Amino acid sequence: MLKTFHQYSLALELLRRHARISIIHRETGLPRQLLRKTYRELHGRSPRPGALKYSTQGLTRNIKKYKEVTLFAVCFQAVESNSSESDIRKIVIAFDSYKKSLPSSDLDFSAAWVIAKDLRSRQIRLARCLKCKAAILLNARERDSERCEICKTSL
Repeated sequence: MLKTFHQYSLALELLRRHARISIIHRETGLPRQLLRKTYRELHGRSPRPGALKYSTQGLTRNIKKYKEVTLFAVCFQAVESNSSESDIRKIVIAFDSYKKSLPSSDLDFSAAWVIAKDLRSRQIRLARCLKCKAAILLNARERDSERCEICKTSL
């Protein structure tokens, strides 16, 4: 019974953040049909259709998006190293912090989940520019050369 309460509570948190149904289902184990129905009840519309982007590279197609993804990665890394919460709760905390820092951002929770997954699996990683100390997200873009987007120093 307690586990079910936690599953529903987490599902509601994720639904309020407009997470993709596939992510909520994966994290809670709750039926997709129930999640879709609840999404419609909460938001007055059906959840967004379409495939989830499964890599950070698909989220960093331009400089603005790259910087937004990097900022979320910094928020997530701070939560990851300072919290004993579950993995999904860490993403929720980091996403909420990120949105407080940059409320105008188009980065959604589902994208944040993908970024966190890629950071954990080490497909991408955060580094600091040796010259200006800005955060740099390595392996997050399709191009071969990595450089700081602030001072343009090559790494």
